[in-house]
Parts: sequence; C-alpha cells; structure tokens
Amino acid sequence: MQTIPFVLSAILHGGELVVTYPFDMTKDWASSEHTPTPDESCFRWLATVYASTNHVMSNPDRWSCHNEDFPRYNNIINGANWHSVPSSMNDFSYLHTNCFEVTVELSCDKFPHASALPIEWENNKESLLVYMEQVHRGIKGVVKARDTEAGIADAIIKVDDIDHHIRSANTTSQSGTDVSSNGFINCLYFVCYGLTLLLCPCKSHANVATLLCDMKQSLSFQFFYVFLNT
Repeated sequence: MQTIPFVLSAILHGGELVVTYPFDMTKDWASSEHTPTPDESCFRWLATVYASTNHVMSNPDRWSCHNEDFPRYNNIINGANWHSVPSSMNDFSYLHTNCFEVTVELSCDKFPHASALPIEWENNKESLLVYMEQVHRGIKGVVKARDTEAGIADAIIKVDDIDHHIRSANTTSQSGTDVSSNGFINCLYFVCYGLTLLLCPCKSHANVATLLCDMKQSLSFQFFYVFLNT
C-alpha cells in the first residue's frame, strides 16, 4: 500500500446487513462506544453510498438479521459503536495510508450456499459499482520540484480543519515513463478545503506552500500542482 497509492477499499463480510466505518476500536477499551475519525462525514458518506444502493439494505420492509436494528441507523454504523475490534485493517489503512476503508456485512447468511451466490451478486452489484465510483471524487494532484518538475514522494499535506494528514505517493508508472507519478496525491474530500504543505523531503520548513481549491471548479477531477524551490 506504500508503493500503490490506494485511496478506497472495502472488506466484504457475511452474517449481517450493515456497513461499518472507522474507527473500529474504542479508545478506552470499552466493549462499544462511538469512536469517530476526523473524517467522520466522509466515512458516513461512503457507507451510505453502499447501503442506500444495496437491494436488501435499502428495502424499508426488510427484517433484521439478528438482534440489531440497523435499519434505524440507515444500515450504517461506526464500527466501534457496534463492537470494538482491535487492530482492524480499516483502522490501519486510515492511520498509516491515504486509503479510506469500510467493512460491508453484505448478507444475513455468513456461509451462503453456492446456489444463493447469484442472488447475492445481484443484491450487491450496483452497490459495489457505485462505491468504486467514489474514488473519482475529491482532490487529486502532484507535488513537483520547480526546476525539474520531478514528482516528490513522501510530502506531507495538511487538510485544513481535519486532523488527518495525507502523504504524496512514492511510486512510478509500470512503464517507467511517467516521471510525475512520484508525488501523486489523492484524497477523498467532497467539499472545498485548504491544503498546506507541512513537510517535503527536499525543502526547508521555512518555505511552506498553501493550496486553495476553486469553488467554481469541479472537485471530482481537480488537478493541482505545488511547485517547490529545491
């Protein structure tokens, strides 16, 4: 995940009908407690995108799988608020990469028979496609050196008002011809935020660049450059 800059992922489970989002572990080791990330609104959006397009979850007349009444929460819940799970992949991805990851409990049956799989596919196909489409939302860009225009890896970017930094990628294209692949940034933020370059491996802290997105432009495919004096 350090060489391929994933930004969106989902873990598929069975045994319930709900989409959970980080954090999955409570801060004080309680058995369950609402434990939001700084990106709570973004995670709720991603979870809702899946749940609202799932054929079974979105059915207002559906039965609950077990004892949990998830329909009252629109079939999404903070993972730690359901039950605390230490060291989950969702939490790891959020804390150590730029990847936003949720867990989809996609069927009441934890071990469905092979004959039921076509139905499960139809129930979840649209949800999977719409969820994957969310990767095109947000802000994208490249951190480049002014003199060479070479991409700069491992630059730390602060998103205003959100206490969760992102880091530019350390990768190149498979063909090796795209010299700007290093330094690529992609973050799934759906409103206009200021971006501030906190730390770049090739520059001093004295020269700090600040980026502001244009509200008149579409954020879905917005592309920005940060030019640095090396």
